[in-house]
Amino acid sequence: MTWPLIVGLGSHHGDDQAGWLVLDRLRERGYPATRLARLQHPADLLDVIDAESSVMICDACVGGDSPGTIRSLCWPTDKMVYQRPAGSHDLSLADVMELGQRLGSLPERVQIWTVQTVSWSAGSKPSLEVQSAAARVAETIWKDHQRA
Repeated sequence: MTWPLIVGLGSHHGDDQAGWLVLDRLRERGYPATRLARLQHPADLLDVIDAESSVMICDACVGGDSPGTIRSLCWPTDKMVYQRPAGSHDLSLADVMELGQRLGSLPERVQIWTVQTVSWSAGSKPSLEVQSAAARVAETIWKDHQRA
């Protein structure tokens, strides 16, 4: 069985932990730790992905949806309408994906899961909405992989 690489983007700032929470849930289910990558900066993706491996990215997002809303996108897409908050991330996920595509380091298809957030307070715990949504994303990924 081939396990796709699952990348969780995040930080210790409240709901920005959404991607990391997905990885934690998958690890609890028995997903191989060697196929899980916990990253803080979107640019770090270029160090862990390659054009030959299947990849999924899980990340928090901000936008007009209600907290805990889940979106699933496939790259390449023009529907990446979310943004990470300004701060320590120099490049957005969309910027990194475009760069990776130009460098030929992205697989043909990358699935991106986003969770709509509420709070980004430094050192705070993720909201219940985001915790619940991250668990649902992990369960969906797990079940989809079991059927494949």
